[in-house]
Amino acid sequence: MTRDERQLKQLGTLVDLRERECARLEATLADQRAVEQRYQRNLDRLQQLARSAGTGAATAVSPALSLNAGQYRQTVLALAERHRADLAEHTAQLAQTQQALVGATLRHRALDQVRDRQQQRVSQGQAQKAQKQQDDLAMQVWWRGQTAAG
Repeated sequence: MTRDERQLKQLGTLVDLRERECARLEATLADQRAVEQRYQRNLDRLQQLARSAGTGAATAVSPALSLNAGQYRQTVLALAERHRADLAEHTAQLAQTQQALVGATLRHRALDQVRDRQQQRVSQGQAQKAQKQQDDLAMQVWWRGQTAAG
C-alpha cells in the first residue's frame, strides 16, 4: 500500500467520523426541536388554564371559591412564567446545537473534498503505473521482434 493510499484510507476514516458527528448532532437537534414544541404546547395550555380560572358560576357564589380560583390563577401564571424561562434556555441550547451542526457539516464537507482530491491522485497514480506497465510490455515485444528479425 502506497503512502497516498494510506492517506486516502485515513481520510476515509476521518470523513466517516465527521459524518457520524453530523448524524449525532442532527438527532440531538431533532430531539431538542421536539422538546421545544412540547414546551410551546404546554405554555399554550397553561395560558388557557389561566384565562379560564376564575370564570364560572362557582366563583360568583362563594367568596372562598373566588379566592381559591384567584390563587389557582396566580399559581398557573407563575408556572407559565417559569416554563417561559425554561423555554428560553432551551432555545439557546438549540441555537448552540444548530451552530455545532453547521460547523460539523462544514468540516465534513471539507474533509470529503480533500478525500476526493486524494482519490483522484491515487487513481491518477494507478493509471500512470498501469500505462507504464503497458509501455514496458510493448517495448519488450518490440525488442523481441527486433532481435528475432535481426
